[in-house]
Amino acid sequence: MSTTKVDPRIIRTKKLLVEAFQEVSREKDMAQITVKDITERATVNRATFYAHFTDKYDILDYTLSVTILKDLNDTLTISEMINEAVISEVFIAIAHYMSEVQESCKKNSETFCNQAHKRINNELEDIFTIMLRNSYPDQDIDILVNSASFLAAGICGLGRHWLDTSTLTAEAFIEKNLPFLIHHITHL
Repeated sequence: MSTTKVDPRIIRTKKLLVEAFQEVSREKDMAQITVKDITERATVNRATFYAHFTDKYDILDYTLSVTILKDLNDTLTISEMINEAVISEVFIAIAHYMSEVQESCKKNSETFCNQAHKRINNELEDIFTIMLRNSYPDQDIDILVNSASFLAAGICGLGRHWLDTSTLTAEAFIEKNLPFLIHHITHL
């Protein structure tokens, strides 16, 4: 098996661009952020930016990928099956990340949270589909994909609801609500 090593300069440049993007996004609304703002802050030229990203939304997407999606994948790779503990861990990871995004990027928290919500939901659908396939290998794939979509949307929606309405910690919120949800879903 061959592995391709990424040039350290590419890693450093991307990191520099992401940090510049994060700094600018704390100062300006997303609609006002330009590639020029990012490149000036990162002290690179526009061609360098475009060698790595297509636009400011692409760098936003990449920023989300290297933060929450990596953490989410790390959290979920330890489990092959969906259970109450996995749902709790996923919820807590999502809630903490959304809270961080909202706190650190107050100017753009809505844009960032919406984008994070979409990315998290898509990633969870993929991960839950794999877990459900492992648990139910003979089940119709469409049913598994639809079930994964239901779970992902529910957890993401609950994370947004917690962020917008609750004064409890994410841990206390899920500990209080999950047993009721699990019990009533399984006894419909």
